Amino acid sequence: MRDAATFWDREMTAPTHVSWLENDAVRRYVNRSMTGSETQSAVEWFHERYPKRFARGLSIGCGGGGLERDLVRRGVCERIDAFDGSTGSLAIAQQEAQRAGLTPAIHYFAADFNDPVLPPLTYDIVFVHQALHHVAELERLFAAILTTLKPGGLLWFDEYIGPSRFDWNDRLIKPHRRTYDSLPADIRRQPALLFPIQPDDPSEAYRSSEIMELLPVGFETLERLDYGGNLLSVLFPAIDWSQADPSLIETLIAREEELLARGAEPFHTVVVALAKEGRKREAAIRRYARLAVRNRLRLRARRGRRATEHFGRRLRATLRRRLGLAPRA
Repeated sequence: MRDAATFWDREMTAPTHVSWLENDAVRRYVNRSMTGSETQSAVEWFHERYPKRFARGLSIGCGGGGLERDLVRRGVCERIDAFDGSTGSLAIAQQEAQRAGLTPAIHYFAADFNDPVLPPLTYDIVFVHQALHHVAELERLFAAILTTLKPGGLLWFDEYIGPSRFDWNDRLIKPHRRTYDSLPADIRRQPALLFPIQPDDPSEAYRSSEIMELLPVGFETLERLDYGGNLLSVLFPAIDWSQADPSLIETLIAREEELLARGAEPFHTVVVALAKEGRKREAAIRRYARLAVRNRLRLRARRGRRATEHFGRRLRATLRRRLGLAPRA
């Protein structure tokens, strides 16, 4: 998606999106949810759990390169290749790798998530950090990862697996809006909470809700570390934290923990999965190809319904304005 690459080229130099994960209190909560320790990250946990040094790894959707530098510094990977669709991000990643003296161990290149060309049976492990939810051709990417991993190869990803951009509707966001509307007016950046979709990035949450459904076709999940985000990731960017009471973040964390304790499906997770081998691998690649055709048609229908619903809402709002009626709550 060319528009998405343009967005991320711009975002790397002049960021507009505020990530919930940049907050220190949130990061402690996330670490605690995943590893049981507020100071241990998912990468640190993985290195402790899987102490072997992987000879060659691949990072998909590397962005500014923070993950690759961390993996090499910790000795998780001896050598790692990494790609992204944003050439601006790659330039920064390459720059930072050079500054850290890590260029002999890290190789960057540009490639398309949705049409990856990867060498067969090459990598011992593949890492994906917050990139799968930007992929439209998930089946094609999963099949490519399966093909490029050596026997016994692992897939590690840290990902948003919550509702896709076409799943969000007024019913789904109602609980979030109820919490948002209860906040003081002077800390709300928006009059009303919008759907949590980056409007300038057409790849945002494209098929996020299908990631865990498609994973078992080609991979066996070995570990899964859920860390919520159901409330925090949606509300955080819409709050002016410079004006908010410092205790608010802990209040929202507590509310999210209550929500998850009641059985809500988490919006974010870290997964370690083992690639299928032999005939199972071949069968999985064929099944991914079949599913790609089916799901492409299904997605097209969902997009059509969403466009019709959006048009209907705009038409009703216009008619109510012309009739002098109050907008619906």
